Amino acid sequence: MILISYKSFKISPSLEENLSFFKTLAGQDKTVKIRSFESSKSPQIKAGIVFIDGLVSELIINQNIIGPILTFESPDGSANTSDWVFNLVYENILFGGDIAKSSDINLIFQNLFTGNSLLCVEGSAECILISTKGWMVRSINEPDAEKVITGPHEGFNESIIHNLALLRRKITNPALSYEFFSLGRKTETTICICYMDGLADGKILAEVRKRIKKIDIDCVLDTEYVEEIIKDGRYSLFKTTGSTQRPDVAAAKILEGRIVLIINGSPVAATLPFVFIEYFQTADDYYSDAYYASFNRILRLTGFFLTISLPAIYLSLITLHMEMLPLKFLVSAAQSRTGMPLSSFAEIIVIIFVFEMIREGSSRIPASIGTAFSIVGGIVLGQASVEAKFVSLPIVIIVSFACITGMIVPELRGPAIFLRFMLLLLAHVAGMFGYMAGILFTVFMICGLESFSIPYASLTARNIGQTFADTFIRMPWPKMKKRPKVSDTRDVTRQR
Repeated sequence: MILISYKSFKISPSLEENLSFFKTLAGQDKTVKIRSFESSKSPQIKAGIVFIDGLVSELIINQNIIGPILTFESPDGSANTSDWVFNLVYENILFGGDIAKSSDINLIFQNLFTGNSLLCVEGSAECILISTKGWMVRSINEPDAEKVITGPHEGFNESIIHNLALLRRKITNPALSYEFFSLGRKTETTICICYMDGLADGKILAEVRKRIKKIDIDCVLDTEYVEEIIKDGRYSLFKTTGSTQRPDVAAAKILEGRIVLIINGSPVAATLPFVFIEYFQTADDYYSDAYYASFNRILRLTGFFLTISLPAIYLSLITLHMEMLPLKFLVSAAQSRTGMPLSSFAEIIVIIFVFEMIREGSSRIPASIGTAFSIVGGIVLGQASVEAKFVSLPIVIIVSFACITGMIVPELRGPAIFLRFMLLLLAHVAGMFGYMAGILFTVFMICGLESFSIPYASLTARNIGQTFADTFIRMPWPKMKKRPKVSDTRDVTRQR
């Protein structure tokens, strides 16, 4: 569309003047469709419709708008005033459940750009706004990043209406509340705050509204735009807002008293507040046996510790604390280092960079050649490097295992990379003392964060008996009678 000043324009009683304005505004934009027509049996009814091709359903327009008007026959002796004709079209002729009228030019254009059609009637200074949305959306599929073995296999898509409907299907309670905002001066993206009235903390809810209203940005194309602006600890390695693409997870968070943000155009919903222990909780934990779920959760905690610590511990032991190693292991490590051109520290850095390049490359290339790429990059290249005496075999094993364990918790992959390098550097400089200093620094950093006034290191337990109910392990459902302590809710009992 041509960017001309339209905010000063007022809808005119003249149909020709209104349609001429829309044609001028459209310019060379062929997606803007404008058509004028009149009833064949009631000549006093003259109208014009404006819509954007690709955003609307032409079937709805033809059957619910144009068809009824063209075939409508007004009763004998009826009045022919402009107000009567407009009200007749608005109240008696048009089909549809979502119809409104307005003379506000800003509201009119907002409806036009979101898939609604504008109907102008001769003699009226108002437009009829008719819901005719019909754009293509991605089908409801299970998100690749949050697959489960059992449980629901559905995920959010890019349509906010479909996503909110998925939540309504999970929570059929009138206490589920939606609040809508518009963000982005250029995009005017719709964002919805979802929460359970009576469960969500009023103070946290007010703070969320406050932070969202303060956002002043040109465009919002994804949930990450909003998350980075409203989150606590803006420059921290760890996220203080959660994210999910699964409606069942979002519904579970809402029923625990949390708040969910859904943004039009993004399949990712933000959940808040968010605490550190939630990194290790997955949807599969609640759809499988409690013992198996607890074992998997311990594996994730162990995997995160190993992925950031293993290279640093190995480096400090073979360089500065060799007396701590068994003699046979020390001899084997020394033999593997014979003839190596690089130091152990340089070898580990190189192998980590190579592994991360392979990972990044395999995530960008087509899936059809991803397997071959991983085999060539991981197995062939690693074996050739060892045989060529470029790197030692123990270091390849240690680094590979550390990088693989980093895949156990995908949401922590970014922080794990930075922590792995930090601990490795500290271990190179000061050995185990440097490594322990880095671990303490990480613990202090986590303990110093908050997520909407909730301590980031909180175990979300309301009492001592609940401490291990759903944190490091998951107890059976009969033991999880209280909601997690993530908000100041009056209704703390979820099971009697």
